[in-house]
Amino acid sequence: MRRIVALAAVLFVAACAGNKDADQGFLSEVGSMSKEQVMERGDALGAKKKWDDARKFYSFLADSFPNDPLGRRAALKVADTFFAAGDIESLTEAQLRYRDFANRFPNDPNRAYALLMLGKVSYAQRKGPMRDLTPVREAAENLNQLVRLFPKSPYTEEGRDLQAKCLEELAQHEFEIAQFYANIGAWQGATQRLEYLFANYPDTATAKAAAPLMEKVLEQFGRPAAPRPTPVPSKQTADQH
Repeated sequence: MRRIVALAAVLFVAACAGNKDADQGFLSEVGSMSKEQVMERGDALGAKKKWDDARKFYSFLADSFPNDPLGRRAALKVADTFFAAGDIESLTEAQLRYRDFANRFPNDPNRAYALLMLGKVSYAQRKGPMRDLTPVREAAENLNQLVRLFPKSPYTEEGRDLQAKCLEELAQHEFEIAQFYANIGAWQGATQRLEYLFANYPDTATAKAAAPLMEKVLEQFGRPAAPRPTPVPSKQTADQH
């Protein structure tokens, strides 16, 4: 096994551009390790938040053993190091890598994690309810895929909670625009925004808060008030019944 790792190290270093002495040092280090030890070394560096150093070990495993379960986990950990860095360029790189994993390995058990992290990366790039909501929509779509495809995954509960936040922000966007239209007397615009809100985000707290405004808007057209959305019972309430 270590011979395989040593050979992979030679090929990996040969394919990488960089400082020759540093490459030789890395080659010597990983050449004497097993795959599991390389992963442990990356994890130890990651625990110290040395993301660049940890990424080198994870990248070695991911590039050298792309079809090995350990190599696939390492590929996700490469993405994790970019996500942990947190700057815009790193988040973009993390997003590309999580998406690549989810697309390339649809049957991998770690795909659920990749979908969760795709949602978290997109959500981390949001700019507020009155700005471009593309990141929030992307997050909601990926989290919906997680919840739908992996209902029993250990990552699904967190994904469902974050999805609810995304839907709330999207609903809030529609509500704030509807309020603006109502304030200037643009009742048709307010109606369209509220109808879209109730159709797409009926279970949000924002939909409940928007119901009185919908009644006011409909009064302007002489139409009967629309029924208020029925609040969805909390999990705790549901369990009591």
